[in-house]
Amino acid sequence: MDFLKRLVWIFVSPNRVFDDIRERRVSWWQPWFVVSLFYMVITWMSLPIQTALAELNPELTTEQIDQQVQFTEQFGLIFVALSPVGALLFTLLVAGLSYIAVTIASRAATFKQYLTLIFFAGIVGVIGSLVSTVMVRARGLENITGPVDAQMTLSLRTLAPDNAVLRGVLGSFEFFAIWSLVLVVMGLMRIFGMSRAQSIMVAVVLWIISAIGLVLNEVFTGMS
Repeated sequence: MDFLKRLVWIFVSPNRVFDDIRERRVSWWQPWFVVSLFYMVITWMSLPIQTALAELNPELTTEQIDQQVQFTEQFGLIFVALSPVGALLFTLLVAGLSYIAVTIASRAATFKQYLTLIFFAGIVGVIGSLVSTVMVRARGLENITGPVDAQMTLSLRTLAPDNAVLRGVLGSFEFFAIWSLVLVVMGLMRIFGMSRAQSIMVAVVLWIISAIGLVLNEVFTGMS
């Protein structure tokens, strides 16, 4: 029951969640479970979007398109089932890279507590991905004319010119992602007693990692 309460608290009273993390009353696997559920839903909803994009690819023959559609239909549920593993590995990578900045700022920090914080903040962040996917599906698969139509987000990405780097950087300024970073700053201050400046430094590191990932995604999407 406390875990269900924390899912509400992270949105309306995050300090109560941070206090539980500090006192080790909650572990990383609980928020990971919730994030995994969201990723499974997002992956499942994204399968038709990827199929629609494949059908629009001018470099693919009809036979190749049919093969991709068949592959998605046959292995789509496997991708959905494996998404929790992907969420775990991705979060471990991001937390591991940014934890260096945490240890520099605080000797009281532990990786397990920091990972738990990242997962709880990630619950808010993954909502943005879900909203984006829902927006694309609500707009209609028939209205997808290219990769841009498959990436509707609440970010500044739409203001970017036809440049992959700028699209990735501006795409990192997304409402739920920024909200998530604010939670990280608040959590670091509450859990480990870090100063606001130190906490913001860690959040900047997380933002840089996110921006790099989005830029690479834009580059590879443009290449494909």
